[in-house]
Amino acid sequence: MKNIKAKITRLVLCSIIIFSIKFLFHYLFPVIPISELGPASALPPILGLMFGPWGAAGAALGYLASDITAGYSPEIYIISFFVQFLYGYIPYKLWYTLDMGESNSLPRLDTVKNLMKFVVIMFINAAVMAGLLGFLIDGLGLYNLVSLTTLIFAFNNFDFSIMFGTLIIIGANFYGISMFKPAINKKPLLSPKIFDIVGITAIIIAVLNGIYSLFAAIDIWAFSLGAITYTLALIYIFKPITKEIKKKTNPIKISLTERLIVVFIVIGAIIAMVTGIVAYLTISSAGGDEIQFWEAVYLNITLILSIFYISSIGFLWYIEKNITTPIESISDIVKSYVSNSNGITNSQLIISKCEEYATPQSEVGILALSFQRMIRDLEIYLKNLKNVTAEKERINAELNVAKKIQEDLLPHKFPKNDEFEVYAVSIPAKEVGGDFYDFFLIDEDQLAVIIADVSGKGVPAALFMVIAKTLIKNYTQLGKSPAEVFSMVNNQLYEGNDASMFVTAWMGVLEIGTGKFTYVSAGHNQPLLKTTGKEYDWIKSEAGFVLGGMEDIHYQQNEISLKPGDRVYLYTDGVTEATTSDDELFGDTRLLQVMNINNDISLKQQLSYVKKEVDSFIKDGEQFDDITMLIMEYKNKK
Repeated sequence: MKNIKAKITRLVLCSIIIFSIKFLFHYLFPVIPISELGPASALPPILGLMFGPWGAAGAALGYLASDITAGYSPEIYIISFFVQFLYGYIPYKLWYTLDMGESNSLPRLDTVKNLMKFVVIMFINAAVMAGLLGFLIDGLGLYNLVSLTTLIFAFNNFDFSIMFGTLIIIGANFYGISMFKPAINKKPLLSPKIFDIVGITAIIIAVLNGIYSLFAAIDIWAFSLGAITYTLALIYIFKPITKEIKKKTNPIKISLTERLIVVFIVIGAIIAMVTGIVAYLTISSAGGDEIQFWEAVYLNITLILSIFYISSIGFLWYIEKNITTPIESISDIVKSYVSNSNGITNSQLIISKCEEYATPQSEVGILALSFQRMIRDLEIYLKNLKNVTAEKERINAELNVAKKIQEDLLPHKFPKNDEFEVYAVSIPAKEVGGDFYDFFLIDEDQLAVIIADVSGKGVPAALFMVIAKTLIKNYTQLGKSPAEVFSMVNNQLYEGNDASMFVTAWMGVLEIGTGKFTYVSAGHNQPLLKTTGKEYDWIKSEAGFVLGGMEDIHYQQNEISLKPGDRVYLYTDGVTEATTSDDELFGDTRLLQVMNINNDISLKQQLSYVKKEVDSFIKDGEQFDDITMLIMEYKNKK
């Protein structure tokens, strides 16, 4: 229902347009009582071309209303209605049935091929309608079949169809006006070739009839040949449309070819106006013969326009062949290459497609050469990127394995009994890090807790960390004091340390039975101690030198006495040196404040709270250093 409504709307609008313009030119250029000269003659074929039978019928109805209003006799406006419908319907039918390719498209003059098709159709239509007009008016006894009158109308129809028709078609495509799309008949009852034979026969008979009419008076033979010609022409317009109609694929509203056509049409219109004015002023209508006068005017205009338009089409063909088509083809190649997920594998095919246009002799050729070079360079780049990506994925896989190994080296079973409780976390800044913690029983009455930070990050720091952790644990389990352990580990790490890596570490040994806590520092951050009923505060100790930095360093150990409920908090500088985007540090003071806000919660909750506060402090900032924390509570409830 909606489709029918749209078609009727088009029919009514076409009728109103034709009636308005036709009625105006009826009073300006009346030549014979069947049609008038002027731009209105360009509208029926264009409206038919755009809107199919509905446009042709609308144009015919507009002419009918205008002729009735003008007071023509019934035989005149009935003949005019029939003629004008054919005048609008024939171009529509020819556009979709003329064999000029494997498929058809809706009317658009974006290529020279379509422009030539449009010109040929307008020429055929003008010739057919002029001949039909001559045949009808000869039958009415007004003028002869081959006469100046039919020649004038052939020129008038063709000239204005080209001048105004091209602009209307281009404008309709530019503004996205919906055109009529005919139905496709894939299985016609009669072969389209039969209709082609009928059409060719009609042309041959028409030419013979025209030649006969030039040398003989109109008789029954001429009339019969004319009747046969137009009967065959009527049969031809029933040729079925069998070719697929392509959808509009060009995203550009108006192509370069269409822009040039507009320029040439405007120039041609100016030339036609100037030629017409000059002819009007210089050609005398001697003896009051108005027909001969208009014939001379139109002959001058048509001759000049024909020369100009033929030259223009030749120029457009050259532009399309050497500029427009190559650029559009290269654009399609680029689009296909970009959208194709297998572009890299099809690069040679794309390069071969560009070879047709690649030449250093023209700008477009240089563009094609540049695109070929770009594809080759991109192919090399993508292959290198593929190799680098594969290598990176391999390294990431190995780092993930290394991370898992490193995590497994750290103890994850945290003791919680009546004597003591320990909990720890380690969050590396990269896949693997240099921070580590450790805790283990030296014997039944001694617990060792260690935290350390290796210089640097990544794989080197992780390897150095494994060595340092192993050495510290081994020497401690041999019964050495914390100071002796650090001295021996320092010498071991220093030996062969060409990379000048070092470790900051802090170690404490708790005698579970007495609460005696012996500790030593190797340049590490001072831990925090919370005693029963009090807040956290710093454990004072001599800092000592880092491990692995210098040979034969003597470390000074210290002792304190822990009471049940006391807690010791160890951490690395990843906590205090956490930085905001404004380069503000988390700092020792803020850490001490955070630890004392909730100092009676569980050990796990305590460390989680500190990490949460650090994350809240840096917000969206990146974690630049490993974060490791260990907390121990002494209970001794044997």
